[in-house]
Amino acid sequence: MSSKIEIIFNRICAKAAEKKASEIYLLPAQMPFLRIDGEMEVLPGESISSVSLINEIVSSFLNQNEKEILEKEKQVEIVRKVGKVGNSQIGIYFQKGDLALRVKLLSQEIQELDSLGLPPVIRKLSQAQKGLVLITGPRDSGRSTLLLSLLDDINKNQHKFIATLEKPIKSVFDSNKSVIEQREVGKDVNSFLEGLSYIRQRNADIVMLSRLQEAAAFKEVFAIAEAGSLVLAIMDTASSLKTIKRILHFFPSSQEENIRYFLSENLTGIISSRLVPRIGGGRIRAVEVLSATSAIKTIIANGRFHQLNGVLQTSEGKSAISMDQYLADLVSSGEVKPEDAKKYCVDKELFQALLRR
Repeated sequence: MSSKIEIIFNRICAKAAEKKASEIYLLPAQMPFLRIDGEMEVLPGESISSVSLINEIVSSFLNQNEKEILEKEKQVEIVRKVGKVGNSQIGIYFQKGDLALRVKLLSQEIQELDSLGLPPVIRKLSQAQKGLVLITGPRDSGRSTLLLSLLDDINKNQHKFIATLEKPIKSVFDSNKSVIEQREVGKDVNSFLEGLSYIRQRNADIVMLSRLQEAAAFKEVFAIAEAGSLVLAIMDTASSLKTIKRILHFFPSSQEENIRYFLSENLTGIISSRLVPRIGGGRIRAVEVLSATSAIKTIIANGRFHQLNGVLQTSEGKSAISMDQYLADLVSSGEVKPEDAKKYCVDKELFQALLRR
């Protein structure tokens, strides 16, 4: 990258960081776009991104192996240090036959779990001796930030051996009270499945997965959890109920009873996250939490999933928290507008009823 191109790119990223943007988009023949608090807006004061500008940025960031991946697969994800903003996740892809960039600005400092203002039940899940804890939500819901904060809290307070499988590695951990081994899929190991198969043969206390979305991987995870490890993993699902149903959909219907059994035996909890616009600017986290109590395990094993929402709504927060109740509380405390909270609720009629109480 020439010094001129580097100055331009670093300036765009620095401006984005000042505006607290989470993402930057550089598309040929368009102005740079930023995602701020979930909304897209043009970055003022910059020129239209030319094809040559984007091509030179891409060429400077990729090594030969990554260039070959881009040529073959037409897309590649990498993590690189960018100027003063630090590590950034860079997605390089083709659109309309030309290269384009998506830059996700990664926080340099992992947030302390206490600073997130989360209910105590979430830390309790990360202190379990074994099982499966799923952190869910759509993209840009704060699920990765939450997972890293949980891992950081374990690292600082527990004497564990932690093995991660990530694609890509977004934040590098230094071992504290725990020992952390981080492996990047595609670089240190060929696939999540191969990485899990290797972990299964070892004595890992904590296993962290940046993605979990295939039947074979779930089978490995069940075996790892049964052997005595605590597995923390991300899934692209919107709620506890949808998470459980998605897991079952990975398998043939003929296996449903067995999978319900394995899930009921190994599930420790599900945390669903959302980032909701806050009054006055910024966003605030809302969560749904389902701990796998003996009652929940029985519901899952018997397939009586319609009862899960009832448990969430009637719990007092010690083992389960309803997303709708959490959002209603944020409205009542004056932190979130009702119309914004409604966009993220699970049951709109129930949410409206909670607001009227």
